[in-house]
Amino acid sequence: MVFRRKKKDPFKETIYAIYNARQASMRIEMLMDRIRNRRRRLLEMAAELDMRGQKYLAKRYAQEIAKLDKMYARLSNLHLVMEKISASLEYALTMRNFSVIAKDVLGLTEDIKRLPESTIPDIGLSLTQLEYSLRSIADQATISMDVVDYEPASSSEVEKILEEARLIVNRKLVPDISEGADTISNSV
Repeated sequence: MVFRRKKKDPFKETIYAIYNARQASMRIEMLMDRIRNRRRRLLEMAAELDMRGQKYLAKRYAQEIAKLDKMYARLSNLHLVMEKISASLEYALTMRNFSVIAKDVLGLTEDIKRLPESTIPDIGLSLTQLEYSLRSIADQATISMDVVDYEPASSSEVEKILEEARLIVNRKLVPDISEGADTISNSV
């Protein structure tokens, strides 16, 4: 008896991948909204404490606000990357260029999963599901070598979008991690 892998529909898997990218993007937006609200409350408290003359507590609140601002900036960059991933997957769905774009986005997703933000449960779950869908699309391309599919060459617009997303991850998100590790080791 020969066991064959059930052939997965690349359209369906791409739609799942788009859904998971949008889901991660929405969850990041929710976190950004919570951070914005907390920042606003802390700013009000810091101003009130400063008016009362409690400078030390006001300073501590200001430091917390600075941390929230940094976290908000990182999440906004990650949100932008997820939007770019979603746009490139929509292009793959439209042009039926599944395997090439899926492999590019899969590499980008693996880079994102190394970031500390991927340890947030909601975001991490969506990224894992996105990675699973992308792997299914990429595996399908290697399995169905005997079937001739229509796959045009990747568009330059999608390559630019994915390159911008890679630059955001490599220049804005990854260096912040190493800077944070340096400050932690220096403070110990």
